[in-house]
Amino acid sequence: DRLYHQFCLGKSLANVAAGPAHSGPRVKSVTFKKCNIRDRNQQVLVLEGGVLKAVPDKDVTARETFYISVSHRRVVKPTNAGKNHIFLAVSKGEFCLYCEKAKGPKPPSLQLKKKHIKELSSLKAKDCLPFTFIKEQVGSYFTLESAANPGYFIYTSNKPGQPIGMTKELGQEKNIHFQFQETKMELDTVQD
Repeated sequence: DRLYHQFCLGKSLANVAAGPAHSGPRVKSVTFKKCNIRDRNQQVLVLEGGVLKAVPDKDVTARETFYISVSHRRVVKPTNAGKNHIFLAVSKGEFCLYCEKAKGPKPPSLQLKKKHIKELSSLKAKDCLPFTFIKEQVGSYFTLESAANPGYFIYTSNKPGQPIGMTKELGQEKNIHFQFQETKMELDTVQD
């Protein structure tokens, strides 16, 4: 319970390394949370045909379970100091949310990339940046801003059944505020 509150308040979960007397390879414990995500309009996120969509909670029997892990790589910008940098994945952690840096006038798109969430912490900073989202609390909700594209947020449409995406236009039609409902905590280990 303490770890969940630290996570939701934006404090880091610590990686745990093998003891100092250990002569073999170091093993890090990758900690992640399993959550369902809902928006202000009581729409929950579901995965349909490889696409994340927001649908009314009352119409859903199985919400998508998101695997959420803290990124220990920080985006070095004064405005991001002290904020919670996270990775998000679906399908048992096998597909990660990814927002590549926008090139030119075209806005960035949100994609699902086949990479296990446990692998992200071992990537170089520039390689993990598109997988990183800045989770910031706003009242009782959270926003998810792309670390690769500052000012762009994950959003849901007010029209049910629409895919989620990235937006810079904040307003009535695009909801950027979410709640995270914990389902179960898991601990896995990966070789360092």
